[in-house]
Amino acid sequence: MRIAYFEPLSRAWERTRVILWQPFDLTKWLLLAVAAWLAGLATDSGLAGAARADSGGGSGGSWHGFADAWHELASNAVWLPLMAMGIMVGIGVAVLVLWVSSRAKFIFLDNLVRNRGELVEPWQHHESLGNSLFLWRLCFGLACAAAALLLVFAFLAPAASFSVHEALAGLSVAAGFFAVVALIAFAVAAYLVALFTESFVVPIMYRYELGVLDAWRAFLPWLKARPASFVLYALFVLLLSVLYAVFFSLFCAVTCCLAAMPYIGTVLLLPVWVTYRLLSVEFLAQFHPDFDLFRPLPEAVDTTPGQ
Repeated sequence: MRIAYFEPLSRAWERTRVILWQPFDLTKWLLLAVAAWLAGLATDSGLAGAARADSGGGSGGSWHGFADAWHELASNAVWLPLMAMGIMVGIGVAVLVLWVSSRAKFIFLDNLVRNRGELVEPWQHHESLGNSLFLWRLCFGLACAAAALLLVFAFLAPAASFSVHEALAGLSVAAGFFAVVALIAFAVAAYLVALFTESFVVPIMYRYELGVLDAWRAFLPWLKARPASFVLYALFVLLLSVLYAVFFSLFCAVTCCLAAMPYIGTVLLLPVWVTYRLLSVEFLAQFHPDFDLFRPLPEAVDTTPGQ
């Protein structure tokens, strides 16, 4: 079986041209942009991750400074309830955004497959799929955060003293090297799981009306049978993300940062988002005809590798 990478991209672009311009419908364009924007709110892989990446700076302050600040805050107890309320509100908003994003992924995909612009009907029809994806992403995000913290503390704890600087200085070169390697390996694994979930598991869920765990079970045999093909796909998407980041920066400069505004940027760059969503759909269809979302689903389906 020959697996192509640029050909699915070309087919995705051709479908994008048909969906958006044959014929052009402004209402449909704007509704698709709503679905794409909502679907990408909590996305951290692929082009959406590249578009939303920030340059967050690290802090080299000591634990002493943090402890002093906390003690000063605690001494004025009136701020503690407000701070706790703010944290709870922030967590609630983050969970809400993740839920809406999970539901919207099926709205966006459904609109592209059916070549329409609709929000209410697919929101209701794919409720169970969206909720299943939401629970998976929430648990996966919490597990990644916990694992990352455990990795960091596992390497810092033996050398920990009173400050971050002293803890890092206490690490041996070998320990520091293995810490970096472990964190990079973990980040790569988490990125692949997130990317494969969005790129392949979501279309399988949509195609067969499966929950996220059942969709993963349907996808895993193909991942085990053709791991190199899917890893190369991830590298291909990474390359596209780098190219998109350059294009996005130039486009922001040309449009006076309009492209960086919420929703407005999605409206302006909707052909990119549609093509990217369809890329994984076209790529997945190479492995088995029944994975093709644009073909009628036969009554008897067997998508195991080798069939």
